[in-house]
Amino acid sequence: MNEAPGVEQLAALINFSVDAVVLVDIGGIIRWANPATIGVLGYAPDDLIGLRVRDIVEPQDHAAWQELVRQLFDHPDAPQTGAFRCRHRDGTVRWTEGVARNLLSEPKVGAIVVHYRDVTERKATEAALRVTEDRYSDLFAAAADIIFEADAEGYFRFVNPETLRVFGYSSDEVIGRRFTEFIRADYRPAILQHYYKQTNQGVLTSSVEVPGVTRSGQEVWLGQNAWVVFDSKGQYTGMQAVARDITERHRAEGSLRAAEAKYRGLVEQSLVGVYIFQNDRIVYVNPKGADILGYPEQELLDLPWAYGLLHEQDRPLVIDRLTRLGGSDRSNVQLTLRGVRKDGALVQAEAFCSVTQGGGQRAIPATAIDISDRVKLDDQLRQAQKMEAVGRLAGGIAHDFNNLLTAIRGNAELMSPRVKKDPAMAAEVDEILHAADRAASLTRQLLAFSRKQVLQPIALDINEIVSSVSRMARRLIGTGVQLRQELLPTVAQVLADPAQIEQVLLNPIVNARDAMPGGGMITVQTANVCLEAGSPEMSQAGLAPGPFLLLAVSDDGIGMDQATQARIFEPCFTTKETGRGTGLGLATVYGIIRQIGGVISVVSERGRGASFRVYLPAVTGESS
Repeated sequence: MNEAPGVEQLAALINFSVDAVVLVDIGGIIRWANPATIGVLGYAPDDLIGLRVRDIVEPQDHAAWQELVRQLFDHPDAPQTGAFRCRHRDGTVRWTEGVARNLLSEPKVGAIVVHYRDVTERKATEAALRVTEDRYSDLFAAAADIIFEADAEGYFRFVNPETLRVFGYSSDEVIGRRFTEFIRADYRPAILQHYYKQTNQGVLTSSVEVPGVTRSGQEVWLGQNAWVVFDSKGQYTGMQAVARDITERHRAEGSLRAAEAKYRGLVEQSLVGVYIFQNDRIVYVNPKGADILGYPEQELLDLPWAYGLLHEQDRPLVIDRLTRLGGSDRSNVQLTLRGVRKDGALVQAEAFCSVTQGGGQRAIPATAIDISDRVKLDDQLRQAQKMEAVGRLAGGIAHDFNNLLTAIRGNAELMSPRVKKDPAMAAEVDEILHAADRAASLTRQLLAFSRKQVLQPIALDINEIVSSVSRMARRLIGTGVQLRQELLPTVAQVLADPAQIEQVLLNPIVNARDAMPGGGMITVQTANVCLEAGSPEMSQAGLAPGPFLLLAVSDDGIGMDQATQARIFEPCFTTKETGRGTGLGLATVYGIIRQIGGVISVVSERGRGASFRVYLPAVTGESS
């Protein structure tokens, strides 16, 4: 067997050790040191020999050194480790860490062998780490957010106090349980799938909103930011997350979404057009708004310039009013304007506009209603009132004039026998009588217009009247104009004076002839119709809905513009040359039709002919 090495042999083995080595006797005095002691504490071996360990170890660690020595004596065969603060030769304090072995019983050693090294930097790092850990621990403890860490299997490794407070558990009840146990059951598969996908795709962070369940079963919504954790080998080791209780916000958002859906539904179903304009474009329009303009909704949203939808005459005023909107004390404005539908037709609208500011953007919400029918009804009402006033005036004049004519004719008739012997005088009296007859004819027409003429109504078959008048009309219209009949074989009877119906039919035929100097086609039609409440004819005349007979006279002549149509039934209005018409023909027809209880309308365009449509109440069992 080899003999145990002596002090000299042991020194030879450890002289080149990177660790400092000293031999300490039973009295705590250093008896030998290797050269590495210079690098640890700044002492050469000879400077250390003879010093007590207590001279080098800082006083606050003396007790720790004594405890290590006691352990060496209590367990002589077991090495002991310890860390001590020692005074460097330059006066600084260094942390040392070493291993000591009791070899006092070895004859050739007879000392405690201590291997030690400088761990000052490591201790400083550990101290800094402890400070950091303490700081973050305090932050986590005081944080108003939920903070937790889970391992690769999803089990909690750490939770902060806020997590426990929100969910109502103690730390022992949470650590070691899967984090998904605290998520609402129906959300768990989706959350696991989400994090699994994020991890596999290498996405390091993610944000989700999840419903948690507290100990009491209450639902709590969390806005959670999580990130995955990898070890030094790149292996996934778990996740860390910060979450905030967003329950109130989530409820508010839910209420807001519900309110938005409710009011959006009201707006979408509204009978009022709703628009939002921004940067001269339409950014929102509801279905009714699109219907008013005759466009699909998306086409309106794609328009580069919304003002192009306005009538060119209204455009400058509207742009000016909306540009100044919000720049003064007024934040809203009401406008009556004309829009241009996709098919080119005009639509009358009443719009209410306001202005809003938000996010640096100026927007103009607007509502609009289609008042085209109302405007048309107003025009018709004004026209009817005008015709009524003119009728009363014409009736009064005709009545007074007729009295004068009676006196004139009576006197002329008395004179006639007396002047027979004087041919010249007799001729003048005859002229007076002829003039009185012509004047009487005019007064009859005025009385017909004013609806003061005495009628003798009977149940009539209009087809028979049309056939009779057509034979006479063909002689009036000449050979260049054709007269065509499109008569329903069986039509409803009407209650009217035959002579007046003949006049109602003959006047439009003669006018149609005059509108076709180069020849053309006149068409007379009859049909049974049922006018419903709300139809244009009903609103125009204020009639009760029900069965009517339609009598229409149409031509393919020169037609007329809107201005002419507006006055066509006025007494003394004519577009013919002087001497070719009195302007009473259609006025008389108008008066006759109204007296019968019907309505007459005209449909015409320049260059596209005209159609006069007469609606007469059909005879029913009650009326007959």
